[in-house]
Amino acid sequence: MQKKESNAKRTIEFLKWIQKYSGWWHLICTPNDPHMNLNMMKMLLERLYRESFYEIIFVLLTVHKNQPFMNNFSEYFLLSSMIEYWDEDKERIIQSMIEYLE
Repeated sequence: MQKKESNAKRTIEFLKWIQKYSGWWHLICTPNDPHMNLNMMKMLLERLYRESFYEIIFVLLTVHKNQPFMNNFSEYFLLSSMIEYWDEDKERIIQSMIEYLE
């Protein structure tokens, strides 16, 4: 029961955030919005991180994946992650690649 209460509380916090920052919410959800630029993306990432709205960070990145400043974003993070975790977890990384291709 406590998890449901916690989820409900978190949902209310998020809805209040949307209400308070409706312009940002619109921007997060609207692909090709003319107000979206590199500085706005960075600011939104920081704000969402500060509020622990981690799931919405993925929404933001996905909605705006075709923005020019997002070119090579996925490739950069893939390579960075592989560099960081290769020594300790290369078997799992390779296995995940194989499973994805099946």
